[in-house]
Amino acid sequence: MKTMNKNIENTLGQVKNTLEILQKLNIVSFIIPPECSENIKDNTQRISWKNHVGGRSVSSKAFLSINQYLNILSSNAYQGLMFDNSIIRCSFTFENSKLVSQNLLWWPCPVKVDSDMENEFGLIETIKMMLEDHEVSSSLQMRSPTRFDFDIKNNTPHHPRAHVHMQHCDCRINAHEPICFNKFMKFILINYYPNLIVNFTNWSMLTYQYDEKHTAVKYINKSQILFA
Repeated sequence: MKTMNKNIENTLGQVKNTLEILQKLNIVSFIIPPECSENIKDNTQRISWKNHVGGRSVSSKAFLSINQYLNILSSNAYQGLMFDNSIIRCSFTFENSKLVSQNLLWWPCPVKVDSDMENEFGLIETIKMMLEDHEVSSSLQMRSPTRFDFDIKNNTPHHPRAHVHMQHCDCRINAHEPICFNKFMKFILINYYPNLIVNFTNWSMLTYQYDEKHTAVKYINKSQILFA
């Protein structure tokens, strides 16, 4: 693999460092280090998770299905598992110094896992057993996954190049621009874990260059995610 440019180095370092910080705070319980690969044909480099495979079970149309959560979990296709067994994973694709696509996903565990069952049967089997339980209602957690996407090649009135998915696979809330891993994690922690105490003062924030930055498109859905 050719030498990584500074943007890739900084992004890779940010993902690794922040996951380690959150692990020390017991917010992340398990880490699988991100990997970097090169596509010579497209002249791109990608930071992603191990076992980066496609298929119907992990496609955008399966966004809300519990099977997608289980498939990601069982194949270790993520970088971080949180204390509540929610999944954190991300990918960034660069062409030279410019970002061409990104995917940042928080997939909440669909049940509140019984720790005794987990110790006896393991995490994946415990979740499956709890979901099959006819009295599972007390353990269900009705939380939508949240995914931040960016695709420089797909910017239309119905599909902002930077957008957020939640609640429905075709829901796309304009995010205005791509974001770094730290901004993503800060958004997740502040909005979905308001009782956690995390000091973000020393968190660095990265910005990315990308083509057609100032191209104006009138989006059908005028809603927009705003960041402080």
